[in-house]
Amino acid sequence: MTRSQLVTRNLLRNRRRTFLTVASVSVSIFLLVIFGATIRYLDAPPGADRWYLVLFVGPRTSLMQPLPLSYQARIARLPGVASVTPLNWFDAHYGGEQIMLPTMACDPETILTLFDWNLPQEQRQAFVREKVAFVVGRKVAQKYRWKLGDHVTLHSPGYNVSLDLVLRGIYSSKDEESNLAFHWDYLNEALGRPNKPGAFWVLARTPDDAARLMKEIDALFHNEDVETRTQTMKQFMLDFLGMLGNVKLILLSISAAVVFAVLLIVANTMAMSIRERTSELAVLRALGFRTRQVLGFLTAESLAISLTGTAAGCLGAWILCALIRGYRVGGMMPMYIRLDLPAVALAIATAIVIGLASTLIPAYRASHLNVAEALRFSG
Repeated sequence: MTRSQLVTRNLLRNRRRTFLTVASVSVSIFLLVIFGATIRYLDAPPGADRWYLVLFVGPRTSLMQPLPLSYQARIARLPGVASVTPLNWFDAHYGGEQIMLPTMACDPETILTLFDWNLPQEQRQAFVREKVAFVVGRKVAQKYRWKLGDHVTLHSPGYNVSLDLVLRGIYSSKDEESNLAFHWDYLNEALGRPNKPGAFWVLARTPDDAARLMKEIDALFHNEDVETRTQTMKQFMLDFLGMLGNVKLILLSISAAVVFAVLLIVANTMAMSIRERTSELAVLRALGFRTRQVLGFLTAESLAISLTGTAAGCLGAWILCALIRGYRVGGMMPMYIRLDLPAVALAIATAIVIGLASTLIPAYRASHLNVAEALRFSG
């Protein structure tokens, strides 16, 4: 029997325990990889997507304070601005449902340049041309069985207003299909023309323009009645999530707890396995196996469990990353969490540390027992 066969047979001796330990490692590594990838994404999301040219211009003091509509024209005149749209989040409720639909009141032409929405040209033109028109994602349209030309009434408890809209476009997208958008002018008219958007979305022409415009826009409205705070959508979403607390610190804390928990699980499993086989290990030494060879067998078993669980966990993380790729946080910022080489390297390094740390102490004790004493060991 070869050494690898001996290790394999020992692992399969108690298959249920081995399977449960591998499953525990895989779930823990899965969480560790996902959390690690999320932290890297929050620190440095990819900049290739056009969405990262979008700036959020909101009030400096509170998001509850509206901005003057006149700011739109002044922003549009700045060099490097491709387009500007006023924006209001509309807490839309349909029928008797209490679930809020992700709905935006915005400029129809601008919103179609920000999102990767696939719409036939005639639907685009109808949406832009008609003030009461709206477009919606395919999933929402299927859920409520909406068809082109349907009249839909949406009620907003926040604005205390109901809007009668006509469905002129159903978009499909590889990212998301759950948003609803209609004309900001129609909402403004229904509210009595206060001309007070909640914010502006600004599309910059280049990444360099985006970096410069963040300073220029805020400087433009410095000492105005309502000062502005201009951010990338990435930073706006991070600040929004930050209302829940320090997200990165929470993820790091959970990751550390996960690693510690799986270390205890594997250590307990290996300690039980080694204790049960104390007499067998003594027989191996009596047959001429050296202490370091016995220690190597036990370490190999632990590493096999850790690395098998790591492979399963990384595979599950890769599948999840593929499924959520492009999902938009709050219907806005796309998620591009990737299982890259650093994530895999971190998982493998963690598995090796867990395998060694959970085995060395009990294996060292078992391999250094007096042979005669170990042969009499009954557990």
